[in-house]
Amino acid sequence: MRNLYLVLGLALLASPAAGQAPDLPFKLNSGTKARSFADVAEYRAEIEPKQARPGETVTFKLTVSPKGAAWTYPARAPGQLSTSTIELPKPGDLVFVGGVTDPAGWKEKPSAVEPELKDRYYPDPATWELKAVVSPQASPGKKTIALGRGTQIQACNDSGCFYSDLKNPPAAEFEVMAGPALPVDAKFRDEVETALGGGKVAPLAPPAVVPTPPTAKPVENPAGVVKKAAVSPDQYETQLRALQERIDKTPIVVKGGFAGLLLAAAFWGFVSLVTPCVFPMIPITVSLFLKQSHQSQAQVLKLAVVYCLTIVVVLGASAIFLLSIFRELSVDPYMNVFLGLLFIFFALSLFGMYDIALPGFLLRATEKRRGAGGMVGTVFGALAFSIVSFTCVAPFLGGFAGMAAGGNYSTFELILAGIVFAAAFASPFFVLALFPSLIKKLPKSGGWLDSVKVVMGFLELAAAFKFFRTAELRLLDHPQYFTYDLVLGSWVAIAAATGLYLLGVFRLPHDEERPNVGVGRMLLGVSFLTLAVYLTPALFKGGSGQANRPGGVVYAWVDAFLLPEAAPPGEGLPWSADLVGTVERIARDRQSGGTVEKPLVFVDFTGVTCTNCKYNEENVFTRPEVRDLLRKYTLVQMYTDDVPADFYANPPERLDRRLEAAANLEFQKVVFGTEQLPLYAVLAPQADGSVRVSAVYDEGKINDPAGFVEFLKKPLEK
Repeated sequence: MRNLYLVLGLALLASPAAGQAPDLPFKLNSGTKARSFADVAEYRAEIEPKQARPGETVTFKLTVSPKGAAWTYPARAPGQLSTSTIELPKPGDLVFVGGVTDPAGWKEKPSAVEPELKDRYYPDPATWELKAVVSPQASPGKKTIALGRGTQIQACNDSGCFYSDLKNPPAAEFEVMAGPALPVDAKFRDEVETALGGGKVAPLAPPAVVPTPPTAKPVENPAGVVKKAAVSPDQYETQLRALQERIDKTPIVVKGGFAGLLLAAAFWGFVSLVTPCVFPMIPITVSLFLKQSHQSQAQVLKLAVVYCLTIVVVLGASAIFLLSIFRELSVDPYMNVFLGLLFIFFALSLFGMYDIALPGFLLRATEKRRGAGGMVGTVFGALAFSIVSFTCVAPFLGGFAGMAAGGNYSTFELILAGIVFAAAFASPFFVLALFPSLIKKLPKSGGWLDSVKVVMGFLELAAAFKFFRTAELRLLDHPQYFTYDLVLGSWVAIAAATGLYLLGVFRLPHDEERPNVGVGRMLLGVSFLTLAVYLTPALFKGGSGQANRPGGVVYAWVDAFLLPEAAPPGEGLPWSADLVGTVERIARDRQSGGTVEKPLVFVDFTGVTCTNCKYNEENVFTRPEVRDLLRKYTLVQMYTDDVPADFYANPPERLDRRLEAAANLEFQKVVFGTEQLPLYAVLAPQADGSVRVSAVYDEGKINDPAGFVEFLKKPLEK
């Protein structure tokens, strides 16, 4: 782990963002050491034309000119550490449309972090041309328009890298001319209407001048994403509520399989027993309260019941709490960082670096109470055991909670599931108390348990990388550190190390000498090595530049669990994140009496950190028969954790995108009665403004692709 952080640290120190000049294909001039941005570059902003009427389209030009042998960076370079930032201002006198596009003329150099990739830079002046529409509501007069407060230009020379002043973003002047508003350019009309509140604005392109074709299609960008204009979170929530009121539906309740939930709870509870923190304690704890009973069968039964009930209360309460808040915890970036660090802490303990024990004062208090015997001693003994065993139980409890979060369960059902988990965990103590002779038939603790310890440590280390990746996906639009490739590479290395350990190639400090490797241990070791070899091709790219995809369901699950990157440009479906705008457009086209090419809306309730969503998108949506059917719908994705910036022409701040996602989740709960992800629905906007729910697919992870194909076909046949 220390080596990983060392590599990352060296990579950061080598990047331009850390103040070091990268290796460039030209020689740098040595001269006076630069001390500020002004020493290495200058920028100029202007608006053309300088005078415009409301409704006209203008161009905001930002020119950055490096000085001497300096250079600057593009603003849109995914995967590149060093970039400039251009933030478009919120709608006002000007409504910026079309987003930010980097000018041509950049040059490329090998990336300081990944030499096989290329970083872009501009050694010569570069001009960004940002399109904007003069708001039909703008008042006449001279205006000063500044870019967003997040705008920051980065420029470097051999002295280091410097940034423009965040407090004074580039600004330019222009004049709004008096007179009636002109028609807005048809290709920008929807963005302007949305930016100004979501409703129609009278001066915008009257039908007599710029009619809307009945078969108008959303504009698709090469990445298969339909861009939308950003609105304030309050406006967005209001729009969704208005749409919600117009949906004509029969109450829909999506239920998870409750019987399956209880079976899973019992399974994970029993599995938790065969862990190095728990298994060695079974005979010890049973013998403790057997000795206190003075051989009275009634006392044995009473103490066993008390002991088991204490464990059920402690672990059951933990399970119920985790089940009830797991969704919120699983998407919170800081909680994921905490869990990643916690799992590393657990893993190092299982590897033998140190032992995890209760604080001394708590141990002494517990031992004193337990030594007193009787009910109080039994309760404190069970309490201490539950706390100590939680090191190994927590990962299994977390896995069970994650599975439960994929369904829609009532509070009572979640409480019952938590109790079943804890009861399964506690049940052996009750049975052994009644039949103590069974203890002799249990396998002895020994070398096999040390192996379980180490394997669990490797698994918890692998889980830690997944937690860190989830956190970074919620914190950054484009992960820079715990990328998909890095986390997958760590899993390959961990699987290989686990296999080599099980085959006896190396030992850890607490291991006993083992002259021979058993058959079971050998088969398990070979399985881990096979997994490492099987996943390795996915770390390399093919001739087309795309990552290799090993066949089979195992890679499909690993790929989805590690949350793969977005589809390469040109391969995505034409998704939008604007359900309100999509429904409005189809309804408007229906009202015009023309033919609507795609009158049905396929809504995908999904999430950036949703494993089952990624599985479906990568392994089901990519099937030719499914892709062809999806292209017959107008496609909308409703993210319920964090709406990706790629969906916006002008990406708003992350907080605003999270508030939009929260509104999407509330919309899903109210309309469909569930928070389950993924959830798929087909909506049919009507000419009278109402919206009908045509179909709902509530399987979550699609285990029956043929059934999903039939689900897509039926609404199209009506």
